[in-house]
Amino acid sequence: MPDEQTRKMWMEIDFQIINGLISAIIIGLTPWRIRDLYQLYQTKYRDELLRRHKYTKNFIWIQVIIWSSIVNSVFQVGVAICTWSTNMDNRPTRLVGILGGISLIAGVFAALAQFILGRRTKKKAKMEEQSTSIV
Repeated sequence: MPDEQTRKMWMEIDFQIINGLISAIIIGLTPWRIRDLYQLYQTKYRDELLRRHKYTKNFIWIQVIIWSSIVNSVFQVGVAICTWSTNMDNRPTRLVGILGGISLIAGVFAALAQFILGRRTKKKAKMEEQSTSIV
C-alpha cells in the first residue's frame, strides 16, 4: 500500500493533466470568442455575426451566449493561474473550486443555450418546409 504523500502526488499529477487539457481547449477558443465579442459591438459586422450563429436570429440570445463564453474563458484562466502558480500544499483550494465551478456553469449554460436554440430553429425550418410543400 503506497504512503499518503505518494497518493497525493499522483492525485496532483492527474489533476494537472486534466486541468491542462481543459485549459488548452478553453484558452484555445478564446481568440474566436474575443472576435465574436468585438463583432457584437461593431454594427458593420452584425450581419456576419448573425450568419455565423445560425441557431437564432435573436440578438439578445447571441449576446448572452457570447458573454457567457467570455466568462467561461476568464474564469478558466483564473483556475490555470491559481493551479500552476502555487504548490499543491499551499494552493487556495476553495478559490480554485469556486473559479472552476463558475467556469463550468458558464460553459454549460452557453452550450445548452446553443443546443436548445439550434433545435428550435431546426423545428421552425422543418415546419416552414412542410407548410410550403403542402401549399
